[in-house]
Amino acid sequence: MASLDEYDDNAIGACKSVMVEVLTILGKQREHLVVVGGWVPPLLFGEGDHIGSIDVDLAVDWRVVPNHVYETIKNKLQARGYGQQPSDPPNRFRRIVQRGDDSFSIRVDIITGESEEQGDQTHRVVQGMPVWCANGVSVALDHFVETRVTATLPGGGENTVSVRVATAGALLVMKGMALNERMKEKDAYDVYYCCLHHPQGIDGLAEELAQLMHIPAVTESLEHIRDRFATIESVGPVWAATVICEQGGDYELTRRDAFERVQGLLAKLTLT
Repeated sequence: MASLDEYDDNAIGACKSVMVEVLTILGKQREHLVVVGGWVPPLLFGEGDHIGSIDVDLAVDWRVVPNHVYETIKNKLQARGYGQQPSDPPNRFRRIVQRGDDSFSIRVDIITGESEEQGDQTHRVVQGMPVWCANGVSVALDHFVETRVTATLPGGGENTVSVRVATAGALLVMKGMALNERMKEKDAYDVYYCCLHHPQGIDGLAEELAQLMHIPAVTESLEHIRDRFATIESVGPVWAATVICEQGGDYELTRRDAFERVQGLLAKLTLT
């Protein structure tokens, strides 16, 4: 897992370049793909002071992508130089990008949503490729916005692509699940960032989530967020402040602000 000191401008720029290249390569599949993960906040709210991301997570809608096509996602990416390491899962691809004297191995994960009929299965076959069913991702497949993103491709040439991006509410659902399943400070940071930068403030974010509360995964995820932000000493505020501190921010002020904003959000929602 990446450490915070890996989030430098060159690595983030290389990752954005790869994201746009992948969306260019998969042009025919773009209507079935949703950007999830760490790139959601800067794509929704503008790059601003967000730390960015050094990997790309794309959710593919298994319900509409045909399994029998002439050109699969895997074949298209491999034909353009995206490789896989022996230890990588079958849905992970890597692109080597050179930035000055530095070389970056950018990870691209193709994931999908969970469903009741899959039972205990953790993967679903999409176009012949086993794809990880990540908890909470199914919400993003139905709740997204469309935007445009521009970057210079790894091989040169600037391109702009239209892309579907998970809503802030859908991102929080995924991040709540992630907070329960792993230790990654940036998950808590992204929760706080959405609370801090949503265009309609806490009220707007709460309204987004309220419209999703009929989905079991949403209430489960919010309960995980509640547990991780239960007190100012909890890991949620501490991890969010740790990331902000690495960017030069004030640790104590951020920790309190993260706690109070998340508590303010949860107070507007009905949880058991």
